[in-house]
Order: sequence, then structure tokens, then C-alpha cells
Amino acid sequence: MKPRNKLQKMVVENLKKLPQLSDYQKKQVEKHIIPHIAKLNSKGEYTCMDCGKSWKGDKGNADIVTCPHCSAKLTVEKDRKRKIVYKDYFAIVTRCGGFQVVRMFFMSATLRKGKKVTWWTGEAFQRWITSDGKEVIISRKRNWIAHYIDSWDWFSDLEVRSEHYAHSVCPSKIIGRVYAIPELVRNGFNGDFHDYNPFKVIKNLLTNSKIETIWKAGQFQLAGYFISSSYSLDRNWSSIKIAIRNNYTVSDATLWCDLLSALDYLGKDTRNPKFICPDNLKDAHDYWVHKREVHADRIRRQNELQRELDRERRYLANKKKIAEEESEYKESKSRYFDLEFKDSELTIKPLISIQEFIDEWHTLHHCVFVNKYYQKEESLILHALVDGVSIATIEMDINNLEIVQCRGIYNSVPPLQDRIIALIKANKNKIAQRRAA
Repeated sequence: MKPRNKLQKMVVENLKKLPQLSDYQKKQVEKHIIPHIAKLNSKGEYTCMDCGKSWKGDKGNADIVTCPHCSAKLTVEKDRKRKIVYKDYFAIVTRCGGFQVVRMFFMSATLRKGKKVTWWTGEAFQRWITSDGKEVIISRKRNWIAHYIDSWDWFSDLEVRSEHYAHSVCPSKIIGRVYAIPELVRNGFNGDFHDYNPFKVIKNLLTNSKIETIWKAGQFQLAGYFISSSYSLDRNWSSIKIAIRNNYTVSDATLWCDLLSALDYLGKDTRNPKFICPDNLKDAHDYWVHKREVHADRIRRQNELQRELDRERRYLANKKKIAEEESEYKESKSRYFDLEFKDSELTIKPLISIQEFIDEWHTLHHCVFVNKYYQKEESLILHALVDGVSIATIEMDINNLEIVQCRGIYNSVPPLQDRIIALIKANKNKIAQRRAA
């Protein structure tokens, strides 16, 4: 589209000054962007996918070989593919007319077995950035019917365009020397993007003083992390300054920020170097994250217990409903109430009142009362006791006399489970007699 303001007009005027790819840059593309592959067949014959020539070699397990014809270092592949089409993006970072310019090129290479590699490249778009972070995008048209990132209309001109998600693509490599505007150098840039998206690094160094501080301190892991996750930068800024002041280099930004989050959750001082500058980041992270999980689980259990206690209070307040349900339960199951099975240590007997269901819930912390198991017509609920203390709750199907479940504290496998089950099975006939009565 036509330039609409003074800034866009300045960019279009300077656009004419940008040179084409130089021979040196093209050699860099051939060397660093195009993959260099040698195909190895079962007869021990290598084929260079750069020059297309073959030679006989060892059938060894070498991953890298050198082509004797073109001297290229090649990665060995043993599959039978005869043709490889490789596509990628690379960038040239330069300056022009006071603007910082990131030029993005698309490259497509075709490697055929027995032939010399062929490739072409086209400039897809450019980002022109002012010293105060304002930006103009110069780009080719997009093929409107396609949603792929590389769907460029290569017959269109480079013009001022609106931003598109395809303009966020990160190049695999920066080709040639990086030329930076003075303001970018002033803000800490020394020519190395440390494998982060060059546009995002430039934009943040020119507009975000906190990223500038982190970058100047050599905390490139942190800078890259907060460039991508800027929402947590302000929250952790005090801790970052403490780490910088103590010359602590963060080796893994994700782990470190997780550590800060865990410390904050546990109420620890996230400005104390003792906590935030550990000698072993992974060990410290694992320790405090585990403590956070344990604490969170305890809080969750307390909240669940409180909800259940509130439910119990509301239930007990309705005395009429309790009396009705107690009467219904006794009418349905009273024939089983005198059952009792014992061995040398265990005593197994039914729960004979709703209050016993409540006590069982408090003792073993499961849902026998909350889910109203006393209203299950086809189930007989028993509990196993040792020295008068319940260690397990058992649900038994009255119809087929099978044990449905046997639960200990927090629904765990109870102690003496095998003996509990064996004792009940040995007394099935007594339950059957009560059922028939």
C-alpha cells in the first residue's frame, strides 16, 4: 500500500538504498543454511548431495565425512531418499538512514542424488525500527487463500504492509556482519543475539529499560525469557536486581522463575540472596517446588474438610430429616445389625446408625457419610476394627454377597486387607441367612 505518514515515506525513500545479496552473503547461505548431506548405501558407497559425486568408503559408523571431490563436510544419512527439499528463513541485520533494519529472506534448496544442489532465495519482508522503537513493515503480499507461513506472492513488490502473524517468524541464522544503530549499541547490544529472535531483542532493547538492564548485566537467559514472557517481569523485578547485584548468573530462567514463584507462595523473602541465588539451581528448585506442592495439597485437604464439616453441620441442624433417614436405614438394614465376625485381632461389624457413618468419615476421611452410603438399598456397609478403632470400611453387595470395595484412610489400601476379605468371605453364610430372614 502507499505510504501514509512521514515515517512510512522515510522508510520507502531509504528502501532504495538497500543492496542485493552480496557474493559473500550467498556463500554464507550455501555454507550455513543449506544442509550438507552424504547418502550412504548398503554397498558402502557415499553420494555427496552438494556436488552429486560418489565415492567408495568405509561402512563405519562415522556421522560426519568429507567429500573428496568438493571438500564439503557432510552429515551421513542411510535412508533411500533421492530428493530432499529444504526450506528455511535467514536474516540480515543492518542499518539504513538512521533505521535499524531486519531483512528476512526465504530460502528453498533442492538436493537430488547424483546432481549438484540447486537453491534460490527471495526477500520476504523487512522490519524498519526507529531509535525509539517505532516500526514500519515492508513486505511482499501474502497469497490470501493460503494460511502457511511461507505463502508469499513472489511476483509482488516490497511495500508498506500491515503486520501479519507470518512476520513473526524467527530466522534460523543471521547471515553476515551485524550493523547496529548507535542507540542500540548504547543500550547494550554488542552484535550477538544469543539465538533469540533479532527483531524482539532489538525492539525490547530500544523500548524496555528493564530488558536493557538485564542485557547489559549479561543475563541473556533471563532477557530471552522475559522478552517472551514480559507479564512476569515487573513481578520479579526486585529479585532480578538482587541477583544482578550479587553477580549471580541465572543458568536456566524457567527454573529460576519457578523457584521465585514457589518461594513467594510459601511466604519466603524473594529479596534474600540466600533463597534466590542458590549454588545448585535445580536442587533448590526441586526442593522448594516440592514444599509448595505439599503445602498446596494440605490447604486443599483442609478446604475439602471444611466444606464437608459445613455440610455435616447443615445436615445435623435438620433433626427431622435425620430422624427420617435414621428410621429408613434401620428399617432396611436392622436385620444385619447383630452380625459380628472376629479373629485374633480383627472385629468386623455393620455400621448401625448415621452417627457411626459420621464417625467413620471423621476417622478415615473418605466419602462414606458425604455420599450417603446408608441410603444404598443393595449395599451393606461394615467396618473393620482393631482395638476398637476403625481401620477399614467395607461395602458389600447384598444380592451376590461380593465385596464391592474395601477402603482405608483417605481411600488407601487398608492394613490387614487380605485378612479382612478372608474373614468376611468365611462368614458369607451368616449374611445370607439374615438376608433371607
